Amino acid sequence: MTEHRAYTIKDVCAVVVTYFPDSNFPERIRKIAEQVGKVIIVDNGSNVETINVLNNLSLKSKVQSILNSKNLGVATALNQGVRWAQENSFRWALLFDQDTTPGKTMAEELLSVYTDFPHKEKLAIAGSNYYSAYNHRPLYTMDVGSCRWVERKTVITSGSLLSLQAFDTIGPFRDEFFIDLVDIEYCLRARAKGYYVIITSKPIMEHRLGEPEIHWLLWRKTGTSNHSALRRYYMTRNYILLGKEYIFSEPSWVLVTLYSRIKSVILLILFEKDRGTKLRNVILGIWHGVLGKIEKYESSH
Repeated sequence: MTEHRAYTIKDVCAVVVTYFPDSNFPERIRKIAEQVGKVIIVDNGSNVETINVLNNLSLKSKVQSILNSKNLGVATALNQGVRWAQENSFRWALLFDQDTTPGKTMAEELLSVYTDFPHKEKLAIAGSNYYSAYNHRPLYTMDVGSCRWVERKTVITSGSLLSLQAFDTIGPFRDEFFIDLVDIEYCLRARAKGYYVIITSKPIMEHRLGEPEIHWLLWRKTGTSNHSALRRYYMTRNYILLGKEYIFSEPSWVLVTLYSRIKSVILLILFEKDRGTKLRNVILGIWHGVLGKIEKYESSH
């Protein structure tokens, strides 16, 4: 039987991608820094005021920044942070979006999940169940007894404890995906290579997805994400690309996500602002996805 060492928070490097973060960002960084060995902030072309904030963060000895002169996308920024963690002998990268607030013992909980997991050498990612910043409800309510984790097909980037050993085999995040489905693609690729993707049973952070709004549709409440037109393009294009790649190996994910995407577009048409531009980007994303076009999409919207 292979022996696995017990890891501590000193083995964990947090990687946080920023792009014009809000005024509460320094406090969130403080909460992250208290739980890990090092924090690497990868900024994607924010303004001078933001850079000054990053350069003057407290706990500076535990926080280091990589400053990109322009927006290189989430995938490239994550790869930069993860490579820094590897080059500095960390064993895990704990990934964060700029607006995620960690629970007080988040890193310890994720390492405990790793300890409990029976196939340690094949664990790619341990994701974090979370409370929605919008309604404070958990993403998943699980009745799994004393088990700390549940296997999933995919987990979101933020709150993911990434095995750097597995990363070497699975490969980097796909730069051409730029911002959307970067995490989903990595999880599906990991599973295709025989690795596991799991998530914590209990919520251990607070996270926001888009700018959600609640609407009434006939007698039912429903929600819209209000993602930008650019995000709508990448969501659609990247889903088409993944659907083509995984329709046979992950058919349930492809079909469930297709239903979700169609529903999202219908709600966009019914309730969201700037629906014309967003719908055009959805159609363009479908076309580019079918064609296999992976170049960065330049848009003024």
